[in-house]
Amino acid sequence: MDHYFTKDNDSLKTNEKEIYVQIEKEKFSFFTDHGVFSKQGLDFGSRLLIESIKDIKSNRFLDMGCGYGPLGIIYKRFNPESSVLMVDINERAIKLSEKNKKINHVDLNVVSSDGFEKIKGEFDLIISNPPIRAGKAVIYKMFSDSFEHLRESGLFVYVMNKKHGAPSAIKKCEEIFSEVTVINKKSGYYIIKCIK
Repeated sequence: MDHYFTKDNDSLKTNEKEIYVQIEKEKFSFFTDHGVFSKQGLDFGSRLLIESIKDIKSNRFLDMGCGYGPLGIIYKRFNPESSVLMVDINERAIKLSEKNKKINHVDLNVVSSDGFEKIKGEFDLIISNPPIRAGKAVIYKMFSDSFEHLRESGLFVYVMNKKHGAPSAIKKCEEIFSEVTVINKKSGYYIIKCIK
């Protein structure tokens, strides 16, 4: 199986499709494809995450593991003054994000990077719907790397399902961050806010 959190395999077939998303009165369209997360439509966890953070203001915003780009693009629409960076290791996801930012008429940056490998500077707000199948080691490294790339009092906010390890992830974050709280919870999904 080709995983969405790895670099693309050239042999992976392509079959782009357009999906539509509405958040409040704002309407978006996104192209998705094989080999990217949640290609059929915006998944429940990502929707809950963006609905929970879209009103949090930031000067520099990072969507870590952006996939085809819905979270960063939606955030930018609600926060046009914010400098938005979307990052993914998956080359197909990067190409789709570039395409989707254009069709949704938002100005933001997209970078191909293995986690924070090519990311410089500090951010006010980092968000993620982490790749559960990548395993705890990868996800917990993302937590500590996010801490290192936040300005003082910056926020790292992520979504995780209780059955996928949200309680243990919260405990891990409590070892890293100064304050950790669940700011939203629905259908087993937790939106977890961590303050540097």
